[in-house]
Formats: sequence, C-alpha cells, structure tokens
Amino acid sequence: MTGRQDLYDESMQLGHSAAWDLKWDRAIGYYRKALAEFPEDPRALTSLGLALLETNQLGDSLTIYRQAAKITPEDPVPIERCAEIFERLGQTQEAIQQREAAGELYVRRKDAEKALECWSHVGRLAPENLAARSRLALTHERMGRRREAVHEYLAVASILQRSGKPEASTEAIQRALSLIPGNPDAGHAMRLVREGRPLPPASPPKGATGPLRMPDTKAAMPVEETPEEGADPETAAQQKALTLLAGLLFEDSSDDTEAAPGLAAFGRGKKAAAKEAAARIVIQRHLTQAIDHQTRNKKKLALKEFEEAMRAGLDTPAAHYQVAELYKEQGQLDDARKHFLLAVGHKDLDFGAQLALGRIAHDQGDSTEAARHLIQVLRTADALSVDRSQSSELDEYYERLTGTLGSDNPEGLETLNSTILGMLTGPDWKQNVISARSLVESEATGVAVVPIAEMIRGGGGDQIFHRLETIDRLVQDNHLDAAMEEALLALGASPNFLPIHLRMAEILFKSGRQDPAMRKLKVVAETHRIRGEVREASEVYRRILNFSPVDLNARSRLIELLAQQAENDEALGQFLQLADLYRQMAQIEDARQALSSALRLAQQSQVEPAWEVRILREMGDMDQARLDWRHALRTYEQILALDPKDEKASVNVIDLNLRLGQE
Repeated sequence: MTGRQDLYDESMQLGHSAAWDLKWDRAIGYYRKALAEFPEDPRALTSLGLALLETNQLGDSLTIYRQAAKITPEDPVPIERCAEIFERLGQTQEAIQQREAAGELYVRRKDAEKALECWSHVGRLAPENLAARSRLALTHERMGRRREAVHEYLAVASILQRSGKPEASTEAIQRALSLIPGNPDAGHAMRLVREGRPLPPASPPKGATGPLRMPDTKAAMPVEETPEEGADPETAAQQKALTLLAGLLFEDSSDDTEAAPGLAAFGRGKKAAAKEAAARIVIQRHLTQAIDHQTRNKKKLALKEFEEAMRAGLDTPAAHYQVAELYKEQGQLDDARKHFLLAVGHKDLDFGAQLALGRIAHDQGDSTEAARHLIQVLRTADALSVDRSQSSELDEYYERLTGTLGSDNPEGLETLNSTILGMLTGPDWKQNVISARSLVESEATGVAVVPIAEMIRGGGGDQIFHRLETIDRLVQDNHLDAAMEEALLALGASPNFLPIHLRMAEILFKSGRQDPAMRKLKVVAETHRIRGEVREASEVYRRILNFSPVDLNARSRLIELLAQQAENDEALGQFLQLADLYRQMAQIEDARQALSSALRLAQQSQVEPAWEVRILREMGDMDQARLDWRHALRTYEQILALDPKDEKASVNVIDLNLRLGQE
C-alpha cells in the first residue's frame, strides 16, 4: 500500500470509464488498484461491489459490500446491496435482516420513502412479518396515504387474528375504517371478525416488486431506477401527472359519499355550497373522459375534456401539467407556458415543468428566459450526482449563475441552453449527468465540488462571489455604510443577482430602515415567483413574515406557494394564523373565508384527519361567537362525523339544538 492520491484518482477514473462502457472485468481491475492505495475507501469499495455484482460474482460482491457497511455504518446503501445479494442467493432470512437494518438507517436520516421501500421488501419476502407491516401502516398514515395505510392495517389485522389476538385484530380494522369510512375491504373484514370467521391471509404490500432474478442489467449507474426515473423527464412527469389525476378520481369514485369532499376540493373553490355537488359531478365526468382519451392517445379530445373539467373547477398542478403538455404538442406554446408555470414547485412535477418551460423559451428565441429555467433543471440533476453534504455548495453556485444571466452574451447563453437540453433530454439523461460529473471531477483541482454548469459555461461570476464575501464581513463588523457601498458596486456589475438585493435588505434592517427593507424583500420575493422559482420565493416570504407577522398579503402569497409545492401541513398552519389575524382585526367574514379555504385544502391534500377537525372547531367557535347558531350546528355535526368521540362537539350539538328549539 502506497497511499498515493494520484494513482487512486487515476484508477477510479479509469474504472468508471470502463464501467460506463460495460467493460466490467476491466473496471474490477482498476477498482482493485484504487483499493491497493486506500484499502478502506468507501467509494472504491462500493464501486468494486457493483462491478462484481454485475458480473454475477455474488459471493465476492457480498464480501466487499459487507466491508463497506462496516467502514460506513451510517450508510444504508451497502446494506441494501447485501440484502439484494442474499435475496438472489435464496437466503431469505438474511435478506430480511439486512432490509430491516437499512430501513432503520433511513429512518435516522428522516428519509421516509426509502424506509418504506425497505419495509415493503420485507413485506414481500415475509407477508406475515408483523413489525414491518405495522411500520408500513403507521408511516403511510402519517404521510397521508390513506389507501395504502388501510391495506397495511388489514394485513396487520389478519396477522394478529392468526396469532390468537382477536381484540388487537379488531382494533387494526377499526383504525382502517377511521381512515376511510365505508371502505369495502375494511367493512368486509369487520363483518368476518364479528361472525368469528378467519380473515384472508395478509397480501404483500401494494407496489411491491416480484422476486429478484439473477443480474442481467445493462445499466452502469450506481442507483436503483424505476421506469419513471429512466424515462425522459418531461414524459416521466406527464405519466406521474396522469397517475395523480387517476388516483384522485379513483378515491372519489370508490368511496361514494364519504370521499366526496376530495373532488369538491379540486377547485380552489369560490362556488357556493349548493353548487358544489353539481360541479363535482361535472368534474368527475369530464376528468374520466379526459383520462380515457389520453390513454387511448386521442390527445385533442383529451385536451377538450380537461378544459371542460377546469372550467367546472378542477385546479391541481397535475391537471395543469397534463394540459400544458397537450397544448405544447399542438403548438400553442403561450397557453402551454401558462399551465406549466402552475405546475412548477410540485415535488413530482417541477423537474419536467422547468425543462418544458426552458424548451419553450428556447424555441421562441428567448435565451435568457430559457437559461433561467434550464439552470434550475441542471441544478436539480447535478444535485443527484453528488453527496448530500455537497448540495449546499452547488445551490450557492447555481444561485450565483442565475443572477448573472443578464451579463452573458447571447452566443454564450445559446450554447448553455443547447448543451443542457441535449444532456437532459431522452431516457439516458441520468447517465449523461453521471458522465458529465465524472469528467468534471477528473479535471477539478482541489476538494471543493465543481458544478457541471461550470464545465458547460466555462467559469465566470467569481468577482461577484468575492464581493458578497466582502459584504458579509463588513456587515458582521457593523460597517453598514461600507457594506451598502460594496453592495451597490456589486449590483452595478450584476443587477439581476438576487442575493445582492437580499443583503441590501439585511443592511437596511440593521440600519433601522424597516420600510425600504421590506419593500426590497417583497420585490425579491415577487421576482422569484415570476421566474417560477417557487421554493426561493417561499423562503423570502418567510423572512418577510419573521419581520412583519401581520403582513396579510405576504402570508397569502406564502400559502399559495406552499400549496403549489404540496407543503400542505405548513400551508394549513399559515391559513390558521391568517384567520387569527383577521379575527384580531375584527374582520370576521375574512377570517371565516380563510378557514373555509383551509378546509378545502385539507380535504384535497389528504393530510392528517386531525387538521379537518381543528379547522372545523375554529369555524364552529367563530360561528357561536357571532350567534350564527345554525352554521355552528352544521359545523359541529361535521366534527362528529369525523370524530364521534369528540365530547366538546357533542355538548355543543346538544346545546345548539336546544337554543334552536330542536329538543
């Protein structure tokens, strides 16, 4: 062992190149040379483990992955690979143990999706595993996935009944019914239990894959891909949007009146209560037809039905994305752009929407606008190619790059846009990112992560970055006038770079000039929002509310942006604060309208049922305070429908009936 970094780097680079060319034997040789320099290097170990796995050397691959897991005990990936190998070797018990261990590590990382994948694997291998099925049920419930949670609770009930615990089995079924009252599977299970008949055996978790086969993969990427991940980003997002729409429709049609609020809440709702039922029927009819036409590739008919559904009140990011793609295919780019912008920020659709917006602007000859969206896409893709600990460095670079777009020459922007579109279009986009990352790292000097955009664009913007460091140092030393002068100089060099404006706002606040500081923050927030940078706009609005909690417009904007990103719990919390502010200002009608909007969002987004109860309780108390007893009675009756054990609601229902003479 020599411990030479240059030999290690060269061997790893050659190994990656061989792996990308599917020359696994050569890759194994190079990775072993890298390990000869640093025998306990986790990156070299996992790369060698993958190469051995691809050549079906399962025993050797297992040894390497175990070594990697021992060196990096907090990393769940080597443990998952061990589980995969054990499963292929037919050693089911060992595979289960490894999956459970990986799931625990993902829980510590607060990565619920990956933890669910691990427990689902356990549930597939051993459907009667009570611990895994219980954790699946609880996690699905906490994430608002009621249908999946019901499936798991019924599996838990079956396992408990077979273990001789009928009371616990009944409790599990009741939990399922509390999530989706009237669910036919849960209702059937309850009838069987009451009649003393056995429940069906626990079926595997929904979405679980089939048994693993011996490796025959052609992919060289060191991650597990789903079909959507391997597709073109726009196509994958369109498929996801269609799945979301079909899923929402399925929930409403399958659960009859109990699920009706879901469709009623599709629209952002300015309809009176009397019109909601009729609107729901219209939305359901047109949405069903639209999905059917879309799956049959009758795109013009699908677009017509989607438009009719939207006119009736359908308003979700998934619907907007679907309509935008259909408009784009027909050449109606302005209409497509409008709807793509309404899908930006949604966790499953943002990547495809930003890419589509960049492509539209590129086709229309707007290089600056195209670059603004395409850099956001590259920023997301680049973050997938580095360790999570390096993502903040990438974010800072891409923020700087976005702010300096106006200083680029048209030819440079055109090159940037064309390169990004070429890299991120088609089913091989992820492989392209991995290859670009390897090339960047091979040419990098030093330890800092280098963005892929740096390779495309060729540097630039360093002077602005150094000016920001100078501004921060001056502010820290309380030299506010000098800091403002430096900020103005930086602004002259790059007027569109928003971090400079944010620092100017900070200086103004520290100087006691709150009004101009707030105006500056609001301009920055609106600029982010207009650019389609939803997450960034949300952060600035949060800063505004920290300084001025009573700013009603800022809070309303933040709620809108949070709902667009499916950050529904925070959005509901902001709704309640907004209603409280209106109430303190004696604007009772506005307060109740805010609560009504919050209730529609809660019904639409499948958050915890406790949210609906909490919102309805606020509405009921408000109605009582203004002596609107009939509205209050209906509100408390809704609470009892959701939670029959709510004693306060029961008392209020009795009292209000007496007040109304309904003894």
